[in-house]
Amino acid sequence: MDRKMGITLSAGIQKRKEIMMIRENTDLKSLQKQLEELPKETVIGEFAGRDSVAAIMEALKSPEINHVLPVVTFAPTEYGSEKELEINHQRMVERVQKLYGEKKKIYPLIYDSSLPLWRILNGRNLMSLQQEYGFYTPCIGCHTYFHLARIPLAKALGKKIIAGERESHGGKIKVNQLKVCLDSYQSILEALGVELLLPIRKMEKDELIEELIGWPWAAEEEQPVCLFSGNYRNHEGKAIYDLEKIRHFLKTYLEPLAITLGKHYEQQPDIKEKELERIYTNWEAQR
Repeated sequence: MDRKMGITLSAGIQKRKEIMMIRENTDLKSLQKQLEELPKETVIGEFAGRDSVAAIMEALKSPEINHVLPVVTFAPTEYGSEKELEINHQRMVERVQKLYGEKKKIYPLIYDSSLPLWRILNGRNLMSLQQEYGFYTPCIGCHTYFHLARIPLAKALGKKIIAGERESHGGKIKVNQLKVCLDSYQSILEALGVELLLPIRKMEKDELIEELIGWPWAAEEEQPVCLFSGNYRNHEGKAIYDLEKIRHFLKTYLEPLAITLGKHYEQQPDIKEKELERIYTNWEAQR
């Protein structure tokens, strides 16, 4: 009886680990080797859900973009497995090869995240930000983090990042993708010497996204899930936000802080939380 119970618990624990797993970063040696072998004009492609794939497919229509290195960046609030990401990556590789042959290339997935960077931007100052700005959602800072985390890779290659941000999702508003937020992300990266390409920014209809992808992929399926999903929506699913408060937050806090952190992170991607805390404390004291 005890032995059977032990086997049941062991299987349950193993299943739980599989569900919660998020893959660690690509090891530095493999990453360095791949970067050395890539063409210098290679563009970084955000790789997450279907919008990011659609953005890459749209960007590839440009004669200037022929080489894309897809990069997965995780937030610590996400859970799931890399299996679905890798399946959809392979589908994208096959789709690009079918459309362009050897003229355009999608490279193997890179995994590159920084939990200390995410914490300073999103988890460190919840109460003080709520007091100062009268609202808080982690999603705006989290998307800033996604773009910042890819800057070292972008600077090593073509200094461009493709992302799947869009202002409207079939009429559904996402606070982290309001026009003012997208403008802010681009301004932050421009200040750090990287161009953030948003090729599907004005693409509202989901049908157009599905056409770009080229295979059936339901919205918000087959991708990691975030624990904060829906945090700024009421019980009816309506987004709650104050545009002026968000604009004030971006201009007086998130943009200058992200640029400050980005300058250090670009030089030291493995920067420790203690050092980021010191940088943040000095920045806060001077603003």
